[in-house]
Amino acid sequence: MAVLVVKRSIMHRYQSIGQAIEEAAPGDMIEIRDGIYEESLDIAKRLTLYGVGNVTIKGGVFIRYQTHVAMRNLRFRQGQGLYVKGDLQLENCVIEEQLIRTQMMVSYGSLLMKNCAVLATPLNHFGLRVANGSSVILVDTTFEHHVKAQIIAQNCELSLTNCMLLEGKKHGVFAIRHVKLTMEDCEIHGHDKAQVIAASSEIAMTNCLVHQGQGVGIQLFDSTTFRMDGCEIKEHLDTNMVVHRSELMVADSIFSDGQSHGLYLGEKTIAKFYDCQVSRHVKAQVLIENSKVELHTCHVRNGMAVGLTIVDEADVSVNQCKIQNHQQFHIIVDASGLKLHQSIIQFGQSGGVYGNDHAKIMMHQTTIRELQSHHVYINNARLFTQYCTFEQMEGNGITCIDAIFEVANSYFKDGQESSYAMIWSDQSMGRIENCRVDEAARPFVALSNKSLLEMRHTDIAAVKAPAVIQENSQLFVQGHVQSATWQKDTASKVSQIEDMQIEIVKHDIKKII
Repeated sequence: MAVLVVKRSIMHRYQSIGQAIEEAAPGDMIEIRDGIYEESLDIAKRLTLYGVGNVTIKGGVFIRYQTHVAMRNLRFRQGQGLYVKGDLQLENCVIEEQLIRTQMMVSYGSLLMKNCAVLATPLNHFGLRVANGSSVILVDTTFEHHVKAQIIAQNCELSLTNCMLLEGKKHGVFAIRHVKLTMEDCEIHGHDKAQVIAASSEIAMTNCLVHQGQGVGIQLFDSTTFRMDGCEIKEHLDTNMVVHRSELMVADSIFSDGQSHGLYLGEKTIAKFYDCQVSRHVKAQVLIENSKVELHTCHVRNGMAVGLTIVDEADVSVNQCKIQNHQQFHIIVDASGLKLHQSIIQFGQSGGVYGNDHAKIMMHQTTIRELQSHHVYINNARLFTQYCTFEQMEGNGITCIDAIFEVANSYFKDGQESSYAMIWSDQSMGRIENCRVDEAARPFVALSNKSLLEMRHTDIAAVKAPAVIQENSQLFVQGHVQSATWQKDTASKVSQIEDMQIEIVKHDIKKII
C-alpha cells in the first residue's frame, strides 16, 4: 500500500487529484495537501483520500459500481454533486453549494457519513437522495436549508444517529415508499411543511426531537409501519402528528404545544400508545377517526379545546390514563366506541364524556370529578358503567337523552347543592344497580319524557330528593332503603317490583341494547 501526495507545487509529482487516482493501485492512500482543486473525480478502484489542512474540491465526484472509497477531512464546494453507485465512506467532510439540485445521490450503492455537514443554497433542492436498494448510514451529520427535502429516500435502508436536519424550505425527511428508516438521538427543526413524511415504509424513531415546524411535525400514510420511543414532537403550527391508513406503536413520548391537534389518527389506522403525554394544543389534543386506537398509562392534559375526539366508527380503549383540565369536553365520542378502564377524568371548565349518534361508551373502575358541567352526557347513544366514581358534581352527573344506559356498582359522592340531578334520563331506558350515594342536597334521579328506569339495591336515603319522575315516565324500584317522598306528576308512576318482574324488564332492555 502506497501513499500518494497531492500538492499544488512544482516540487510535487502529483499536482492534481485525478492524476494521483489514475496512477494509484487498489488499496493506495492519497494525501491531499492545502489548496483548492477545481476538478471532477471519477473513481473506479479501492482508495482512501484524505485532506491535510484546508482542502476544497470544486467538481463532481463519481464512485463507480462495486468500488469502495473512503474520504475524510475534505470540503466539496460548488461542484457537480457526489454520485455514489459503489461504496463511499465520508468522515469530517463538508458538502456545500453544489451547482445542481441534488447535492448527493446514492443509487445501487452504500454510503457511510460520519461527522459531516451538507449545506445548501437556494439552488439545492435535496441534500441527499437515496434510491434503488441502496444503504445509507449517517452519524453526527447535519443537513441545512434545502429547498424541497433535506433527505429524500425510496426503496432503500437509511439510518440516522445523532444527526440534525435544520430549517429546510419543505421537508426534513421524505420517505416515499419501501424505505426502512431508523432515527436515533436526532433533531429535526424548523421546516416549512411536514418535518418527517413517509408513505408505504417502515420507520423507527428513538430519543428524537422534532420541533418548531411551520406545518405538520410527522405525517404517515399508505400502510406505513411506525415505531417511536422516547421522542418529543412539539411546537408546530399544524398538527404534531398526522397518520392515515398506517400502523404505529408509540411509547414514552411527548406531543405538546401545537397550534392545531396533537395527534390525528384517521382512515383505519391501528395505533397503540404507552406512557405518552399530550398537552397544550389549540384544537382537540387527540383526534381519532375511523381507526382502532389503544392508550395505556397516558396523560392528556391542559388543552384549549377537547381532550379526545373520537368519530366515524372508531374503536378506542383508554387504560389507566389521566385526562384533565380541558376547556371543552374531555372526551367526545360520535358514532364510535370507547372503553375507559381505571382512568381518571378531572379538572375541566366544561364536561367529562359526551357521546352522540349511536356511540357506545363503556366505563370500568373510572373516576370523573371536579368538572363544571356534565360528568357524562349521552344523546342517542349507549352507556355502561361498572365500579365507577362520580364526585364533586356541579351539573348533572350523568345525562341521558334518547339513550340506553346502565350504571352498576358505582359511587356518587360530594354532589354540590344544585337543582340538577345526579342522573337525568330524558326519553331513555336504563338501569341503576348496587350503587352508593353520599348525602347530597339535590335529586339523585330525574326522569322525563317517557323514560323507563329500573333501580335495584341502591340506598338513596341520604339524598335531598330521591327521584323526580314526570312526563309519562316510569321508575321500577327494588331493594332500596329510604324514607323520603318520591316526587312525581300524575302521568308518571313509581312501582315496587319483585324478582320476576325485574327479569322481564332486564330482558327487554338487553334486547334493545
